[in-house]
Parts: sequence; structure tokens; C-alpha cells
Amino acid sequence: MEENELIRGRDLITLFRHLKGRFKTAWRATSADADPEYRKYYLDSDISEARPFIFILALIVALFVIGDYQFLGTSPILVGLIILRIVLVAFSVFILRYLKNVPNHSAYDRAIFFYMLSLVIGVLLVNLTRPENFVPHIIVIDMAVVIFYLVMPTRFIFQVIPSIVFSLGEVVIIAFTFHGFMEPGLVTALFSLAFANLVGALSSLQIRSYRWHMHKVSQERKEIDRLAAIGQTAGMIGHDIRNPLQAITSEVYIARQSIVESPMPQEVKAPALESIEFIEEQSDYISKIVSDLQDFARPIKPDIKETDLAKLVTSTFQTVRVPDWITLHVDVQGYPKVKTDPTLIRRALTNLVNNGIQAMPDGGILRVVAYKTDQRVVIEVSDTGNGIPEEVKSRLFTPLLTTKAKGQGLGLPVVKRLVEALGGSLTFESETGKGTKFIITLNEKGINDNRKT
Repeated sequence: MEENELIRGRDLITLFRHLKGRFKTAWRATSADADPEYRKYYLDSDISEARPFIFILALIVALFVIGDYQFLGTSPILVGLIILRIVLVAFSVFILRYLKNVPNHSAYDRAIFFYMLSLVIGVLLVNLTRPENFVPHIIVIDMAVVIFYLVMPTRFIFQVIPSIVFSLGEVVIIAFTFHGFMEPGLVTALFSLAFANLVGALSSLQIRSYRWHMHKVSQERKEIDRLAAIGQTAGMIGHDIRNPLQAITSEVYIARQSIVESPMPQEVKAPALESIEFIEEQSDYISKIVSDLQDFARPIKPDIKETDLAKLVTSTFQTVRVPDWITLHVDVQGYPKVKTDPTLIRRALTNLVNNGIQAMPDGGILRVVAYKTDQRVVIEVSDTGNGIPEEVKSRLFTPLLTTKAKGQGLGLPVVKRLVEALGGSLTFESETGKGTKFIITLNEKGINDNRKT
């Protein structure tokens, strides 16, 4: 018996924790209420959902005149209630017309909030005239509270406030209507109001969590479509640019050799050689853009082989020129052999080193540290530049995002893609004014598994 009770107790605790987790997840999604993109995304659908329900609510308010007559007969109070209902219906018509030309999501939210609050106050004034123990009245109020949460699409807090005002107002009315505060009818009414708020709030939170999820899926889908378009474009133009670029590079090389070997005076050669050097730099830059586009667009198939990590790192600087104003420190601990694709790693390192150089236009220290543990290969590239702004960190690996005057924003996304193709990860640490460190972590077991697939 005791064992069964313990099992039931654990089941209840598990259920409670599950519900608590779902509530927290849904509650966190309500932060999206303040996200302008989210509210703008759902503005049109919110208006299309709100308008028919405003019409229905206005119709119900108007038709309840019949109930007023049944309770009050022809009396001055009935006339007052009819005027009040006419005002509420007129305000509903105004809101319906306003929503046709609502300027933005903030104006929509405010309009719906004040409409619901006005409706709540009006209904509370009407309910002051209702008799004691009016059970159908309590049922209608419970339904209205749930409707405020579920039917009117607006910010969650704008649903909560009218619903709580409505509930507290009804509590006050019921308390004054019933003779004894602890009468069973009053307790039942209070419980039903609390339960209606709970059900409405939890249901609304769940709906919001779902809507936020759908919003994120929509945003991700747009990003996927955008990247697919980039990939298609890169595939089409990469080959067409590469061929004439190689021809330009060859011709520039021949021109350089011709100038060097010519009998022209040095004062004539120097400007020409400077111009050729500039053309070569720009050609290299165009070649890098094409390479980044192609690396980003095409499938990556690693060619895993045993590689000397020290030679791999140092070979990077055969193609990357480190300016005189930057101090380079390379530290490869030991002479480790690693299983990886040297071409992919070299391309990733080249991008990160160039990135570090560009981050220090006024000079600094560029460090490349590499080492191997039992199962991991770690390569760190750090600079002493200005660091990465906080607002950019979360989107650093987003394609086409760049903070540089000269750049396409493909370098880091390409590096991340190359590293992940090897079963590794790319992370970074950055502090404003002190510099940035990019960390490539490769799991050799992951590399082998990736090759098999």
C-alpha cells in the first residue's frame, strides 16, 4: 500500500513538473508580444480575426436588451441600460471602422485594449441591475472571461487586464448581492470565475507559444529560401567569373615580368609595377569572393587524410601576407598528426587570419595556437582588434551580414560550414576594445564518422 502511494506521489510530481515546464515555455513565448516583427507579422490576421468577434459581441450586447426588459420592465433604469448598450454598440462600430485603416500593430493593440476595457465597464454597470442568485448570469460571465483571453487577438497583458477587471468587478457585485459572504452560491461563483481565468490564461499562453513557433518557422523558411537563391546565383556566376579572372591574372603576371625585364628606367618601371600590384590585389579579392560564394553554395565532401598540424598551420601563411604593423605569433604545441581534410582547414584558417588582419588596421597581435588532446584538435585564431559589437554577436554567422566597409559577409559563414563539414564546431569569444578569438574544435572520431556518411 505504501509503495503504491509512493508511486502515485511520484506520478503527481512528474505531472506537476511537466505542466510547470509547459507553462514556462508558453510564458516565455509571451515575450514575443513586444517583438515588433512578430506583431507586424500577425497584424493582418489579427484584424481579420478580431472584426467578426467584435461584431458578434456588439450583437450580443444589443440583443440583451430583451433580458433587461424581462428583469426591469418599463422603468427609468431600463432606459438607462438601453442608452448604455447603444453607446457600446456605437463604440464597437467605431472600432470596426478604425480597424480597416489601422496604421500599425501598436495602434491595433491599443484600440482592442480600450475596446475590451470599455466593454467590461459597460457590462459591469449592466450587471449591477441583476437579481440575486442569477446562475445563468454567472455562466455568461465565465464564458466572457474565456472569450477575452482566446477570441480577441492582442497582447497577452491586454487580455489579462480586462479579464481581471471583469472578474474583480463581478466579485464585488456578487458580494453585495448575496446576503452571506460564505453562502454556497457565492463560493461557487468565485471559484468559477477563478477557474475561467485560469483556463483562459493557460489556453492563451499555449496558443501564443504555437503562434511564436510558427512565426520563427516562417522566418527560418524565408532565410532558407534566401540562402537557396544565393547558392543558385553563386553556382551560375562562379564559373563564369573564374575563367576570365584566371586570364586576367595570367596576363598581369606576364606584364609584370615584361616590365621587370625591360630596359626602361627604374623611375618609369616603379609606377607601372605599383599599378600591377594593385591589379593583382584586387584580382585576389575578386577570387576570394568567388571562392566564398562557391564554398557556400556547393556540397562539401571532405577528403580525410593524416596531416601534420604544424605544417598545415604554417602553410596558411604562404598565401596570406601579414602586414608589417601586425605581430604574428604561431604556436603549434608538439608535432601532432591529425586526421582531417587539410584543404578545408587551410581555407578556414585563411579566412580567419584575414579576418583578424582586417580587424587591426592600426596594428596589433595576431595569434594562431593549435594543439591536440586525446580526441580533439583545437585551433585558435585571436586578434587584439576592437572586438565584435554586442548587437552583432548573435548574428555573426548569418550570411551577408558584415560590419566592414569592404566585405560581403560570407567569410565567417563559409568557415563555419567548412568546420561543420568536418564534424567540428566554430565558436568565438570577444570583448569590445580587447579583441576576438575564434576557436575551431574538431573531434577526430566525429571526422571519421562524417567521412563514412
